[in-house]
Amino acid sequence: MDELNETQRYFIEEHVEDYRDGLIARRELVRRVTLIAGSAALATTVLAACDLSPRAAPATSPTVYTPSASAGLVAQPYATPPANPTTDGITVKETDPRISVSRPDVRAADGASLMAYVATPVAASGRVPGVVVIHENRGQTEHIRDIVRRVATAGFVGINIDLSARDGGAAKLTDQAAYNAALGKRSTADKLSDHDATIAYLLPLTSGAVGAVGFCFGGGEVWNILSGAPPAALKAAVPFYGPQPSNYTELAKVKTAVFAVYAEQDTRISGTAPQMEEQLKKAGVPYQITVYPGVNHAFHNDTNAAGDRYNAAQAQKAWVATIEWFRRYLA
Repeated sequence: MDELNETQRYFIEEHVEDYRDGLIARRELVRRVTLIAGSAALATTVLAACDLSPRAAPATSPTVYTPSASAGLVAQPYATPPANPTTDGITVKETDPRISVSRPDVRAADGASLMAYVATPVAASGRVPGVVVIHENRGQTEHIRDIVRRVATAGFVGINIDLSARDGGAAKLTDQAAYNAALGKRSTADKLSDHDATIAYLLPLTSGAVGAVGFCFGGGEVWNILSGAPPAALKAAVPFYGPQPSNYTELAKVKTAVFAVYAEQDTRISGTAPQMEEQLKKAGVPYQITVYPGVNHAFHNDTNAAGDRYNAAQAQKAWVATIEWFRRYLA
């Protein structure tokens, strides 16, 4: 797959896993890979090199989950993932009295509008920290906007941008494969520039401390930010099952407190955790790596009911631990 960049390879690997797990048919797999690869010939070559055999349900280990004692399923004053999957992605309404929602015109370095979505806690006295929420490979969906609103209920200013905003974002590219094809053409440097613009916009609205959380592809983007030259204001980061960037050894230079969330059954991603931990140890920063048992990739997404991917119990534990991390290191 040398003709493809890192993001395109990751997207194709995700769709192959969906096929192997029985979530999509072979025809749909071929369609998606063709759009991302840019040609049927390259898609055929790529798929011929992939293992397309059905995957057996993996065995689970009862010993890998080591959250903090307070990260159990208890009532919280802020919004957490729902007890059951949602169909519309909404658990916190825009009219929720705890928050205020806006869509400011955040501009990138090239002048493009990034389709920003912001939620602010209304009861905050003075400036509070901010949290950048980075979307999955489907862009700024209602689920992602809901996470921004959840962040605000926890007392932070939340913001999300759509990294394919120049192509119309998720609102226009409603077909996931088409969205992946558009996003896959963007270089890491271009995406990092958009993240920098987002943080620069967010900083004046906050206490001066910023965190970042991302899911799936967005988790990989969090790692990319950390492996690049993250701004000094980025004090805490939480990548959810994010793919390892090619320059991951640069993590040894990071100054940010990192809480990495992995899924036990998501072995393609969780298998890189030891290498990431090695670099974080070299950096000497506060870090925690938690592999949640009995769950697969995207277990936090409450709209992802197919194949029983969403797991309310583990999603709630991971989210509570995330908020705890931000409260500890963005204070």
